[in-house]
Amino acid sequence: MQLTTTAQAPFQICQLTDIHLGDIPLNAASQKTLTAIDNLLQTHHFDLIMITGDLLWGKEVQHPGEVLSELFSVLNKTEAPVAITYGNHDTEGTASRATLRELESGLAHPADKHHAMTIVDRESYTLEISREGQLAHVLYVWDSGAYANQSDTNQYAAIEPEQIDWFNRLPYARTTGHQDLGFLHIPLPEYWLAGHAILTGVQGESVCSPMTNSGLFHNLLRAQNVHALFAGHDHDNNFTADYRGIGLNYGNVTGYNTYGSLARGARLITLNPDGYDTQLCLF
Repeated sequence: MQLTTTAQAPFQICQLTDIHLGDIPLNAASQKTLTAIDNLLQTHHFDLIMITGDLLWGKEVQHPGEVLSELFSVLNKTEAPVAITYGNHDTEGTASRATLRELESGLAHPADKHHAMTIVDRESYTLEISREGQLAHVLYVWDSGAYANQSDTNQYAAIEPEQIDWFNRLPYARTTGHQDLGFLHIPLPEYWLAGHAILTGVQGESVCSPMTNSGLFHNLLRAQNVHALFAGHDHDNNFTADYRGIGLNYGNVTGYNTYGSLARGARLITLNPDGYDTQLCLF
């Protein structure tokens, strides 16, 4: 489904993250999560629903297709396009990332993916937003993976070099004047430093980034068009920050079936021709 807006209207994005649905039959916490998402989508207008990982409590979920069907039945009530990237818990159970991507066929309004590239079963892609028939914004989506394969550590996976090379080779003529955004599940190591310059929200736990810095942030600085990243993963962090001119932001934990002291909710992102704004919408 194409993403479009008009000259007069901002482009409204709803970021859901860390939904953490359990297995079928859904427990009370998972049901509460779906009800809250349904209420949000029925009372707000969005041009895109962006889900940034951990849809499932992977180890608990033996029937991922049935669980995602419950989530998709809620998302399909709205006409807003839906885009998904995955987190570290999604594939701890019976499903691979390839299987989960195949199950996205259950979405009634999937957002059109462009320039998709898959490495080690992690898909990176772009979403293109048109305004009055012209490309206005590009959203970059990186699957940040799960866990590193090094035998001497349990660290989270880093963005692969091929995913950075993919970004650098995309055929977009973008400059600092463009207002583009990026989405991923696991925050980059630079979020540690961003935590010292919080603009809004809170940091209630340490940033759980990869120990290995593979250099994506450096390439974003060079490209100059990506003005903000939005991550999930850390349930007690929902801060926004500015680090070296790029917004390093968290979503807000959405699911009740998981840890965290923060109120559940979503992050709302408003894209305009000259910038973006963001705020939380708590359930």
